[in-house]
Amino acid sequence: PTSIWEPVGPLNHINTGSWSSGQGRANVVYVDPSNENTIYIGTPAGGIWKSTTGGTNWIPLSDNLPQIGVSGIAVDPTNSDIIYIATGDRDASNSYSIGVMKSTDGGLTWDTTGLTFTGTNSFAGDIVINPTNVNELLVATSNGIYKTTNAGTTWSQVKAGSFSQGCIRLKPNNPNTVYVVSENRFTRSTNFGSTFTTITTGLPSNSGRMLLDVTPADENVIYILSADN
Repeated sequence: PTSIWEPVGPLNHINTGSWSSGQGRANVVYVDPSNENTIYIGTPAGGIWKSTTGGTNWIPLSDNLPQIGVSGIAVDPTNSDIIYIATGDRDASNSYSIGVMKSTDGGLTWDTTGLTFTGTNSFAGDIVINPTNVNELLVATSNGIYKTTNAGTTWSQVKAGSFSQGCIRLKPNNPNTVYVVSENRFTRSTNFGSTFTTITTGLPSNSGRMLLDVTPADENVIYILSADN
């Protein structure tokens, strides 16, 4: 069907060099599941931004954090004041990850969780909340997939490998089924990440990067985009 799109800006900038300075990337766009007018954007090295007006106005939420790259955002579907962010730039490593941070006041203040990284070699990407048990979350990192069952107080690695550039998606209408891709493999869990099974049938044998998505239009359809090495 025909879609109607309108630009919301920025519409003007001054090119100060060989690249378009001031036109930064956005790593993630996330809509509050309880309020469609509340939108969050995570950027590689410019922090997390929040709009409560459907995108017409924005405020920064992370200016005072020790690391302001954000690649993953998740909002508690039962309490919009509870927000989790996966820090760092998963795509081009413009900022490293210090782990998962949590806000309980709508993003005004942030605290570390039980998943923290030291050094500059770790990165984090997608983070998801189990809508049937909001104390359970999964996050994809360059050090593996981590799971918490107590709203971020403690985390355990449930899958080894580098997953920060991949995707985590929950099966529509059945969030205990989790789909994950890394740079070159597809795995599935049927118990919200406690265990995983790797699936190779029908997929390219030599991928350099993979991305994944699902659709509520058909819960049994999975889309995987694979780039060659």
